[in-house]
Amino acid sequence: MSCTTRRCRIEGDIQLARSLLRNGDLGLVAVKDGKVVASSRERGVRPLLHAVLGAGKGLEGAVVGDRVVGRASAMLCIYCDAGAVYTPLASEGALLELRSARIPVVAEATTSAILNRDGTDRCPFEKMTDGLGSPAEVVAALRTFFESRK
Repeated sequence: MSCTTRRCRIEGDIQLARSLLRNGDLGLVAVKDGKVVASSRERGVRPLLHAVLGAGKGLEGAVVGDRVVGRASAMLCIYCDAGAVYTPLASEGALLELRSARIPVVAEATTSAILNRDGTDRCPFEKMTDGLGSPAEVVAALRTFFESRK
């Protein structure tokens, strides 16, 4: 079976992102053309927001690997025009957004919603995105949230 150059590259980048998340203590990795273009050991949505805002067009076409992908993370991936997403755990809302944007996603497990770190309620960023319809709105809301925490 032959594969197109783009599809082969994406598949290789997904495998590298999977390996890096499984074998290290990374929470986030972005791989493009076989090279790591962004990574973080931090948990949560903040490192992805920083990568998206800091890389400009650098994440366009990259495979974003994140330990947990909720709707906020999915919208960030759409915003930066990621080539694909790999995650051990994704919310149904995240999968819906990524598939609607035609961004391939590999999720090892799915859940109806991402929970907060205590496991007592939905993730605050999942809640934050409930009324937001576009990736740009999500980026603006996240920027405002994190800037207010400085």
